[in-house]
Amino acid sequence: MKLLNFSISKDNIGFEQEDNYFDLHNNFSFGGFSYDVLNRVAEFHWLKGSGDWVPENSPDKIHLLVNDVVFFKVKERDSEMPFTEDDCLSIIGFIWNEMKDDMESYYSHQPEENCTHLILQFMSEMAVKLEGGSASIKVVGV
Repeated sequence: MKLLNFSISKDNIGFEQEDNYFDLHNNFSFGGFSYDVLNRVAEFHWLKGSGDWVPENSPDKIHLLVNDVVFFKVKERDSEMPFTEDDCLSIIGFIWNEMKDDMESYYSHQPEENCTHLILQFMSEMAVKLEGGSASIKVVGV
């Protein structure tokens, strides 16, 4: 998967775009995702958090778009976890393609040969794993 206009931070909890760092774990709440099967596009979005620690100049929304999706898998949330943990990203990173059944690991903050499955894990233990041709972010309301 080619990351077009951003990178995943080395701490595996955010996006970097030019000189900006977007901490998705602490400063944003996950709003949800959609998967357009016919067009093979997945979209994930985060909303600016409301805590007093969130920088005022943070964008209102961040969208992650993955095009040319060829693999998409979701792991259910832990039913014992409070629903408040569903909107908190735990990690985002890449995992080896051969590990299709592993929904709890990651290897790197950047894609490598045979390590192109992007995985998003949340504090509720829900996880989404996908592979696509390219990914980009759209930042709204800076």
